[in-house]
Amino acid sequence: MREIPPTYPTRLPRRALVTGNQRLTSTGTILVSFRVVDEEPFEFEPGEYIAVDCRDPVFGYRRSPYCIFSPPNEDRTFELLVRVVQKGPVSLFLSHLEAGDVIGFRGPLGKSMLVFTGEEELVLLATGVGLGPFHSLLYTILPRGFSQPVTLYWGLRLEEDICLIESLEELAGTYPNFTYRISLSQPSPAWRGLRGRISETVPPLLQSLRNKHFYLCGNGAMIAEMTAALAHLGVPQTKIFEESFFNHKFKPEPSRVQEICSRFVATDLISPYQHLKELLGEK
Repeated sequence: MREIPPTYPTRLPRRALVTGNQRLTSTGTILVSFRVVDEEPFEFEPGEYIAVDCRDPVFGYRRSPYCIFSPPNEDRTFELLVRVVQKGPVSLFLSHLEAGDVIGFRGPLGKSMLVFTGEEELVLLATGVGLGPFHSLLYTILPRGFSQPVTLYWGLRLEEDICLIESLEELAGTYPNFTYRISLSQPSPAWRGLRGRISETVPPLLQSLRNKHFYLCGNGAMIAEMTAALAHLGVPQTKIFEESFFNHKFKPEPSRVQEICSRFVATDLISPYQHLKELLGEK
């Protein structure tokens, strides 16, 4: 068993044993499985994350948050869906882990996704590994009997980025109220699904905005743009759940927000333009 040194030696983190490390795509998406081996309680809800500690030879001690992919369980296990990037020392660290390694982590931390009333339709918009917390959410609420429609829109770049279809098909085949669509921003000519960014392809598909709870996860640019557009169209902020993985401080251009708004066909919650100006910080 190889134990990886913790990030801060004077502040011992929690400990988890690596039980698997699966390469899902050729473009850098992996699924890493863990079992908690310390004696502290380990309970979480969909949407919460753990912070992974590692020691980088160049940058020293590093820590990065990752939303939990797996649903809550009593086995003290969790999974992380990770996009490996060459300038991301923690993602590279995770990509090299092997079964039997022990890492340091902190958590669970963050906010639960279980904030809806149970009487609303759920519209989930994810980019890239933003699918991770939605996987946890879906495998939690659907087996518990959530009966309102749940629609997942997953934005990726290439066909080579697509993975986890077996899980999505299992959910769609088991629960008639769940459907999903994949939208590619750089598809090949052979691609038969949605073509474009989800901020472009999803608005024309939403016939109504009323009685829906929107969940946005992944690229902060998509989240900021869609949040502004939805707010302009009358969706209350309390009905928009956001979880940004990067581009946290992105500020959408008003012209871009207007372009997205123009793609919506739903007109049942139109609000004044002043709402949009306030959201964008304009006077």
